[in-house]
Amino acid sequence: MDQSVDSTLKHAGQIIENRRREIERRWLDTVQCDIVNKPDVELTQLRDGIPDYLEELAKTLTDGTGSINQQGESAWAKVAKHHGITRVRIGFDISQLVHEFSVLRRVLYEVVQEEEPAFAHAQYVLAELLDAAISAAVQSYVDARDYDARRAQAENIGFLTHELRQPLSTAVVASAGLRPKVPSDALPLVNGLEKALRRLQELIDGVLLAEKLTAGEADVQPTELQLRQLMEPLESMKRTAEEKGLRFSVSYDPELRVILDPTLTRSVIQNLAENAVKYTDVGEINISVSNTDDELILDVRDTCQGLSPEELRTIFEPFKRGHTQKTGTGLGLAIARRAVEAQGGSIEAESPGPSGCHFSVRLPRKPSPDLR
Repeated sequence: MDQSVDSTLKHAGQIIENRRREIERRWLDTVQCDIVNKPDVELTQLRDGIPDYLEELAKTLTDGTGSINQQGESAWAKVAKHHGITRVRIGFDISQLVHEFSVLRRVLYEVVQEEEPAFAHAQYVLAELLDAAISAAVQSYVDARDYDARRAQAENIGFLTHELRQPLSTAVVASAGLRPKVPSDALPLVNGLEKALRRLQELIDGVLLAEKLTAGEADVQPTELQLRQLMEPLESMKRTAEEKGLRFSVSYDPELRVILDPTLTRSVIQNLAENAVKYTDVGEINISVSNTDDELILDVRDTCQGLSPEELRTIFEPFKRGHTQKTGTGLGLAIARRAVEAQGGSIEAESPGPSGCHFSVRLPRKPSPDLR
């Protein structure tokens, strides 16, 4: 960067730092008049992360080391997420969100140029920093808006599936009562009925759990236990795999103690193992668990036909399935992802070669304070 421009930017940073309250007041006055017609919006909601951003912006310009653009983006990332969520909550649309940053840009230019006439030659740097802020805030806004829409949808589906369980339970009881009363030649019909009812129960339970997790209504109950207690679902999966002629290996320390929600974690392990066994026709499945001081790392590798980059992008979404013709609901991986994220963890998938998949789960060995 040109030395004179660098010097000008440092001076601009000092001006912004010294006059932050004035910049904020000018911005707030204009925004209130220009884009807010909501009497229930409080000033604290409207101000939100702007003071924090001005502070970080002043530091970035005054420091002047490294890439100013990268520093600015990093600084804004600290407050952009909350800012975007607040804008959704108070009813801003995207044009209002963008306009408030245009107002901020104008106020900053006016204040700095009052003390630094040479700033006109360096204002493009500030423009790029504000553009980065706009981009980060808009992305946060969109994510928050979409999350609210998904949450509402999940609540509706969750209510519907919950209501379906009552008549289903009645049908299960009636089927059990029929069994001792039907002639032997009719038992295959009862068996078929009970099998269909069990399948329907699994589907309803799967949808209900997925939508509860999406809506953030799952009851996370971290419990201290040994790792062996979480790996129980793998016994039945091993038998199923061996019946298909697949090699099935599991590696973990059974004595390792963790603090996790047992129901959600078993669901993750079971869904990933079932997915691997179902879609692998030849070869092997390898499941391993390792750990660091802070994390439990579950790796599930198989030799299935593999997934395309497009499929990898959507594989964790509900009802999204790969190119396979095998039957399934497309809920297993969606449930696994949400069960992992509900506990503060992460899950990733890759298909590194012409065949085979690798799912990697990282879970904190101890819950964060807000999950306790």
